[in-house]
Amino acid sequence: MTTLKVTLDESTTPWTVNVNQSGNANHVPHGAKAHTITWRLSGNAKTGFFVPLSDPEPGFSWFRTKPSEGIFSDMAIRGNGKKLTVNDTNDNASSKGEWTYVMRVNVGGTVYSTIAVATIATNTNPTIRNN
Repeated sequence: MTTLKVTLDESTTPWTVNVNQSGNANHVPHGAKAHTITWRLSGNAKTGFFVPLSDPEPGFSWFRTKPSEGIFSDMAIRGNGKKLTVNDTNDNASSKGEWTYVMRVNVGGTVYSTIAVATIATNTNPTIRNN
């Protein structure tokens, strides 16, 4: 299981959602069993909630390249909107890859998103990488 902390980056204008991927926490090793990835609101985003997955602009969506069917499953918002989980099945050569995503969080009635929405090809785009 991997847990990624989600906060707001107050150094950007407007503020953006920041996913802490330090130590390659977003890298999922090859394995026979599904690996659960959990994003948890923390710090200055802790009082907010993930935008529902059913919204027209959902709390999570793939940016540019969508992964093949069967790699990611059972995405759900849990814990009163404070956690987002997905199962990552990285069990064969076709499940290897790197995918950028957009994440949206509502804090205090304002919706914030990851920087991938505003800027293409930055080093701060959040990704999931199956090794």
